[in-house]
Amino acid sequence: MTCSPHSDAARGWSTVACQYHPHGHRPTPAPVTFLYRRADPLCVQATFHSPRSGAVVWDLGRDLLIAGTRALTGEGDVCIWPASAATRNGLVGAATGSEDGRALLSLDRTQLSAWLMTTCLLAPPGTEEDHLDWTLMDRLLANR
Repeated sequence: MTCSPHSDAARGWSTVACQYHPHGHRPTPAPVTFLYRRADPLCVQATFHSPRSGAVVWDLGRDLLIAGTRALTGEGDVCIWPASAATRNGLVGAATGSEDGRALLSLDRTQLSAWLMTTCLLAPPGTEEDHLDWTLMDRLLANR
């Protein structure tokens, strides 16, 4: 596939995360779909599918996800970290939260890292600004 600098090229990945509960219940499967679009090169959209609350969509920084596969990163609404090396289970933990609720999840680190690498083929890290469409901003500045 060839991609022009401002194409609508996208990469998606569907997987099942494990959601952990605060009262010690067993983790439950949490289907999630990740979507990366070159048109929005700094962001990954994560849609968590829940039978109780429907789809919950989080916009995550791609750089946050990449960094979180190697070390604890993030603060506030989202934190990502690799599982302890001692466990050798190849997981990445994710804590998300807002006024509407909180979630503690784990994802397969190898699969997440592999998918993130495919997003880097669409927009290599450090070149994201080259893929942004500045047309609207140019119009707004021209009308000042």
